[in-house]
Amino acid sequence: MKSSLLYSYQVENDDPYRTFADSLVQMDLAERLGFDSVLVSEHHLVENGYFPAPFVVCGAIAMRVQRMRMGPGILLLPLYDPLHVAEHSTIMDVVSNGRFILGIGYGYRQEEFDAFGVKLDDRGARMREGIEAMRAMWENPVATYHGEHFHYDKVTLRPRPIQQPNPPIWVAAKTRNAVRLAGRLGDAWFADPIQPLKVTKDRLAVYEQAAAEAGRNPNHDLPLMREVFCAETDEQAWEQAREGMLYVYKEYLQWGHMLDDEGNPVPPGDERALGLLKKRFIVGSPESCVEQALRYRDELGATNLIMRMKFPGIPHERVLKSIQLWGERVLPALA
Repeated sequence: MKSSLLYSYQVENDDPYRTFADSLVQMDLAERLGFDSVLVSEHHLVENGYFPAPFVVCGAIAMRVQRMRMGPGILLLPLYDPLHVAEHSTIMDVVSNGRFILGIGYGYRQEEFDAFGVKLDDRGARMREGIEAMRAMWENPVATYHGEHFHYDKVTLRPRPIQQPNPPIWVAAKTRNAVRLAGRLGDAWFADPIQPLKVTKDRLAVYEQAAAEAGRNPNHDLPLMREVFCAETDEQAWEQAREGMLYVYKEYLQWGHMLDDEGNPVPPGDERALGLLKKRFIVGSPESCVEQALRYRDELGATNLIMRMKFPGIPHERVLKSIQLWGERVLPALA
C-alpha cells in the first residue's frame, strides 16, 4: 500500500503565501521518504480562504516535486466545462511528464452551485456527461459529443496527454448510484474519510460489480483518504492534532457532509460526532498507525492511503515530524 498526502489549503494567520510555502517544504520531505502522490482539494466561497483553484496549485507543485504524482483531490467537475478540464488536465500531464491524477467529485454545497449558476440537482448528469465527454476527447483524434448539458462538434484536443489514453480519473462518490458511475466510467473509486468502514465495504462491492459489468479493471487502484497524524506516542498525537482535526470536521458537520456508522447523515451539534470521528482517523504512534493502516489494506484492499496530515492550527514543524515518522517507521511496514 502506497502512502500519499492531501492538502486542504485553509489560510492561516492571514498569510496565504506562508500556508502554501510550508506545504512545499513538507512535500519535499515526503518525496525524499518515498511518498507516492500529493493531492489538492477544492472549495469556493469559504470564509477561511480555502483555496479554490486546484489546477493552479498543482502546476506549482509539479515544478517543485520531481517524482511524486499530483492532482486535484478533488475537482468539483459539475461546476466546469469538460473541455476546460480535459485541456487543463492534458497540460498538467505534459508539464509533469505523466505524473498527473485527475480526482473528481460531485460537490454538495448549495452556495457553490449557486455562485457558478449550476443547479445542484443537475450535478449527477453533469458529472456523467463530463466524464464521457472528456474520454471522447482523449480517446479520439476528433471528438463529437452531445448530451443534455454539454455539446461538442469535431473537437480536436492538442497536445495529447503523456499518459495514454488519459491521466487516471479517480472518482469520489458516496451514494450507491454515484459509486456505480465510478465503476462504469472511472479508473478508480476514491473513497473519502467521511464514510464508516461498514458503508465503505458496501460501496466497494457496488463499485467492483459496476466496473466488472463495464469491462473495466476494478482492482487496478483503490485510493482511500484518511485523516492522519503521527507522533511518538498515541497521547502526543491526539493532543497535537485534536483541535485542528475538529476544526475541519466542524465545517463538514455544518455542510451536512458527515455520516454515522450506518450511513445516515449526522446533524450539526450531534454529540456522537467526536466518538464517530476517532474511529475513522488514523492518529497515534508509528506502531498504532501501522496497525490501523493495515486494517484498511487487509479489509478493503486499499492500494494507496491518501492522508491529510496538515490541519489548521498545527504548526509546520509538527506536520514535518508527522511526515517523517510515517515515512521512516510506517511506510516501510505498508510497502
